[in-house]
Amino acid sequence: MKTFGIIHIILFLVLMLVYQCMSAQDFAVTTKGDTITGSIKPLTFGPDKKVQVTSADKKKTVIPIFQVKSYSLKGETYQPVKGPNGYTFMKLLKAGYVSLFAFQLENQTSYDGRYLLKRDGTGTEVPNLSFKKITARFFSDCPIVETKIDDGTYGKKDIETIIDEYNACINGRTAEHTQAIATRTEQVKKITSWDTLEEKVKALSDFDGKTNALEMIGEIKNKISKSEKVPNFLINGLKGTITQPELQGDLEAALKELNQ
Repeated sequence: MKTFGIIHIILFLVLMLVYQCMSAQDFAVTTKGDTITGSIKPLTFGPDKKVQVTSADKKKTVIPIFQVKSYSLKGETYQPVKGPNGYTFMKLLKAGYVSLFAFQLENQTSYDGRYLLKRDGTGTEVPNLSFKKITARFFSDCPIVETKIDDGTYGKKDIETIIDEYNACINGRTAEHTQAIATRTEQVKKITSWDTLEEKVKALSDFDGKTNALEMIGEIKNKISKSEKVPNFLINGLKGTITQPELQGDLEAALKELNQ
């Protein structure tokens, strides 16, 4: 019996230690980037929302909502969001270009409301009535998702699937845009070398094959602008036409860009 009691005491102490360690992991992050750890108590009632952080030495720090970037309580993240009734702390359920938050409905303590927030600041409450109309409009910048909401493929119970598909749509579009910019930057870099060669060829007094050389340079630039492969006969033809020593450095630099 004595051993049994000691084991219970040890287990109790271990559980208390685990609890204290978990509590110590709670923290608030301010808009200045400071992290304040301690026991978190959100003060969500009344017009002025705040967060109270009590440190291990019992020092209390109260942070107004507009100075809070986020806070973590029992492993869950809360952020200030402008919802249907003004700014309040909402629980982050799913993050992405559009994020899903839970918020407290008026005169309630539980987080039963659902709110959608895009990274550009556009937001809407997930409605019980007119779900199809409101959410289809909200996700209209991704026609595939909009159509699935409109035709009833997705309903309110599918909100997380809607968010996942929409975020994938936006991320794919962003990746395509980034790739297009990178491709265009590379094209401009390559064409610049050919512009330099073209200007130097034009500046030379007439030589045998000058017109053909300029036509070939123009055709190569056109191929580069369309991201098309430059055929070897054009490259070899240009090498055979431009033989002037003063142009060899620029010709080599331009040809080098084709192989990048």
